[in-house]
Amino acid sequence: MSILKWYAGGQDRAEQAISILTELVADLNHSQQKMPLQQVLSDYIEAFRKKDSAVPFILSRMNLDISSALKNNQIVLTVSESDKLDVLMALANIRYGY
Repeated sequence: MSILKWYAGGQDRAEQAISILTELVADLNHSQQKMPLQQVLSDYIEAFRKKDSAVPFILSRMNLDISSALKNNQIVLTVSESDKLDVLMALANIRYGY
């Protein structure tokens, strides 16, 4: 997983997101309690591959859906899963050359 530059485009962010999402889905595969979160992550892997919307919009929606899944299902993540999720959610922080 390489570090993205602040000016990275949507394609780079989508590829990074797919990579992180795939790792998270594999990590969550061992827990029945985390299945709702795993489903949300799998849905967004597909959304990034289809590219029906702009990547920043997909990232925003993804962050909201992940937060909702965690809260509504009272899911507690391991430190490793939490770190990966932090990196994933940070992809939505796009700075525009100012």
